[in-house]
Amino acid sequence: MRSSGAPISHRSQPPAVGAAREFRFPTFARHRLGNGLQVILSSYPRGPLVHQLLVLPGGGQQIPSSLAGLATLTAALMDEGTDRRSALEIAHQVESLGGYLSSQADWDALSAFLGVLAVHQHQGLELLAEIASQASFPAAELERLRSQQLAELQRRQAQPSTLASDGLARLLYETTIYGTPILGTPDTVRSIDRQQVLETARRQITPDGAALVLVGDLEPEPVLELVETIFHGWQGEPRLEPVPLEPPPLDEVRISLIDRPQAPQTELWLGHVGVPRPHPDRAGLLVLNSLLGGKFTSRINLNLRERLGITYGASSSFARRRGPGPFVVAASIDTVAVGTAIEEILSEIRRLQGEQVTQDELADTKSYLLGVFPYTLQRIEGLAACLADLAVYDLSDSYFTDFYDEVAAVTRDDLQRLATKHLRPEQIGVVAVGPRSEIEDQLIAFGRPQIQPATEALSDTETGQ
Repeated sequence: MRSSGAPISHRSQPPAVGAAREFRFPTFARHRLGNGLQVILSSYPRGPLVHQLLVLPGGGQQIPSSLAGLATLTAALMDEGTDRRSALEIAHQVESLGGYLSSQADWDALSAFLGVLAVHQHQGLELLAEIASQASFPAAELERLRSQQLAELQRRQAQPSTLASDGLARLLYETTIYGTPILGTPDTVRSIDRQQVLETARRQITPDGAALVLVGDLEPEPVLELVETIFHGWQGEPRLEPVPLEPPPLDEVRISLIDRPQAPQTELWLGHVGVPRPHPDRAGLLVLNSLLGGKFTSRINLNLRERLGITYGASSSFARRRGPGPFVVAASIDTVAVGTAIEEILSEIRRLQGEQVTQDELADTKSYLLGVFPYTLQRIEGLAACLADLAVYDLSDSYFTDFYDEVAAVTRDDLQRLATKHLRPEQIGVVAVGPRSEIEDQLIAFGRPQIQPATEALSDTETGQ
């Protein structure tokens, strides 16, 4: 029986919002060794673990289009053998430490990360240093990983979202590196030889400009002394300078139709060239994008999903790259409503440019972003990724604290100004992957589409944004 003094709860009313907690980015320290290696340490004991992340600026942006896939192959080979150990021996060593080891490449960096129990951090650092300075890139492992990469390309060829992202990248970036798959194409991956891998490793796996990020149950001063001892002898080439990448903007709305006759729905991607990750407007653009299509209650999703019922979900994003990555709106659309979806997406962009958002909408969006960000730091891997960004994108120590404050300070005027400055609905690329017989007439209302059979698109597929 309910106590007469207890408050009555009504399910029709959401609970009251509590007071926001003060945000403080976790403390960390930066040091630089004599060989140029930057060391970033944060004592963050959420368990008896240490996450060791070695980040090597360079990545896919440094690779010519004719060798697309070379960065990902080089990174994957980093932990597949050294001058001292085979791939199997490395795997056994990681297993004996109760840890995990992986290496990868994105557009901006190669990286290797090793997670170990704190009691094994010494052995973990020695193994990471061995991989960085003595990786041997065995020919047999290259062939094995080449086969895996070709199989992954083939698997992705059946994904409409991959065809759409690939098509949009080609439309926006044409012959520049961002218009080429970071995983490569079947032809480029087959053409890569071991000497090209060795040359990429020589230029990109170097301490100058690299960062070793250590997060977890550690004591910074003793660990820094350990890093000095283990990594001081690692030498290499000077740091690579960023490759300039300035694709010209589209002069009109351009449309590409990739024909999949039996597709049950249409994969629709719209976009244009955006801004680099370190851009000074980045905080405001995060708020703008979140309101437009970056969260479930965004304008685009509520319009296309809740009001019109033509998709299960629509989203937008600004890619995080050192160069000007794409701004993209993506959704899987009911094929009979492709033209409606395009018109509504463009209308939402124009509405942000033509009128101010409401104060409540802005407040809700900022509250969402300011509330979500601290959750990304709950795991040591999330904090390590943020600290690695400081090195890869040359950001200041106060960047994330300042960024948080900048998000909180965004105004309605700011959003309208940023929408006018950074969104270009009249110079946008549109890619539709679906049945030509049902969507071509819908697309013509926005411009004459370039038609491409899906079988042709598969031969030159981009495999990642």
